[in-house]
Amino acid sequence: MFTRFLNQFNAFWQRQNQTVRVVLITSVVVILIVIPVLITWASQPTYGVAFSELQETDAANIVDKLKAANIPYQMKGTSTILVPTDQVYDVRLMMAKEGLPTSSTVGFELFSGNTLGMTEFTQKVNYQRALEGELERTIGSLDAIKAVRVHIVTPDESLFASEQKPTTASITVEEKPGKKLDASQVRAIAFLVSNSVEGLTTENVVVVDTNGNLLMSGSNDAASTAASQVDTRRAAEKALASELQKKVKDLLDTALGTNRSVVQVSVALDWSEKEITKQEFDPTPQAVRSSQQLAESYSTDGQVTSGIPGATTNLPDQAQQAAGANGGNLVYSRTEITNNYEITTTESKEKVVPGDINNISLSVLVDGVSDQQQLTALQSAISAAVGINQDRGDIISVQSLDFDKTVAQQQADEQATSDRNALIITIAEIAAVVLVLGFLFWYVLRLLQNLKMASVEVWTPVLKPVAEVAALPVEQAPIVPMIPQPEPVIEEPIIPIAPPPVVAAPVVLPPPPKRKVEVMQTPEEEQMQKVVARLADDNPASVAEIIQLWLNEDKQRNV
Repeated sequence: MFTRFLNQFNAFWQRQNQTVRVVLITSVVVILIVIPVLITWASQPTYGVAFSELQETDAANIVDKLKAANIPYQMKGTSTILVPTDQVYDVRLMMAKEGLPTSSTVGFELFSGNTLGMTEFTQKVNYQRALEGELERTIGSLDAIKAVRVHIVTPDESLFASEQKPTTASITVEEKPGKKLDASQVRAIAFLVSNSVEGLTTENVVVVDTNGNLLMSGSNDAASTAASQVDTRRAAEKALASELQKKVKDLLDTALGTNRSVVQVSVALDWSEKEITKQEFDPTPQAVRSSQQLAESYSTDGQVTSGIPGATTNLPDQAQQAAGANGGNLVYSRTEITNNYEITTTESKEKVVPGDINNISLSVLVDGVSDQQQLTALQSAISAAVGINQDRGDIISVQSLDFDKTVAQQQADEQATSDRNALIITIAEIAAVVLVLGFLFWYVLRLLQNLKMASVEVWTPVLKPVAEVAALPVEQAPIVPMIPQPEPVIEEPIIPIAPPPVVAAPVVLPPPPKRKVEVMQTPEEEQMQKVVARLADDNPASVAEIIQLWLNEDKQRNV
């Protein structure tokens, strides 16, 4: 079998020119290369990120565990480990069971082991390492911080308090992309560290970032305090303005649609501290506080003492004489009443905390709203949303303006063009791949067909007698087989088939023009024509061979 195929291939190869041979060899080589690559690519697993931002020590430990467990992995740099997607969570659980990654930050777990035989100096150093590690973990939990390092310097105790050096600390922070630490957050970090270390004050804490910028110098002078207060106040005003701006923007986007409004808000806060004392008097309700009454009364029987002042005159006899001489009685009366009333007093004290809104300035531009009534409605809605108070001095302005959308439209057109080009490129790539594959498939089929046609000469047809074939029904007409016969020895002789009368056969090769003669066909000839047509539909090569045999016999007879 292999020898026959080899003979057929050699016969086909000898009939091809040099170009066809080069193309055939190239196609075979490409197929032999592409198919294994595609199979390998399809069989390879997809990898997902299991761990990222690892320290080199943790990465090495995890790689060792993966190798021991025969789990495939890939390294992306020195800090990212990728494993097959279906094993990501299993690997994470397995490493968590092993206590990995531990990271370079260690805390008080340093003392969880056996400390027997550890010197006092070693314990002191481990305590400082543990304290720094715990502070790094706490500070690193902030949203804006990517990495942090804390260094604490604790001097030795001195015999004299005047010679004792203070404890100091320095903090280096790395901010996340797009994040920024404000002044209040930096001070919060400094307060956190100073209250976590014994003997450390906020003035002795220095905070810097990885770019070398000094975020907190640790000084406590008046200028630094004033600057920090100004930063805090500006941050508070900016936060309030952003909140009000978001409220107005959401309102306008809902009412008018997106990208049809511009909102700018400016807020001024009152940072002065005030204490107001009020005292009010109400005289209407009265309450008696004190009352004093004095009454005097003096009366006589008509005798009045008169005369020369002295004891002689006031003797009883002299007094009676004087009263009789005057001829009248003496009466004296005095009444004095003093009432003190308490007036109702109301006293109130009010302390104004800094941070109250001093005034709000709001400016709104809307696109394509020309109706003044609609603008008025929008202004009323915005004023109610942000709490505009005209008595307080708030300002609001709502104006209509046609926005310039040239840049936005240009960007949209460029994006649409880019998307369309990307789609066209993708379609072209797919079409090119399909065309190449289709061309290769067509070329392979053509080569196989040529190989089959070239091997016809080494096939020997074995035909049944025409009478036997004609005796079969048309529906059951057998297909003439093609049996390979490489040896010249023929076990079964070929029964010659007499050529049928020349008839018009449009299905197979047309007869010569001289034989186009319309004659009456016998039933046997009609049956033969049907059999030939059947064979032409099922196996055209057999019909061609039959016709070739007939032509050869005609030539032999004519000779």
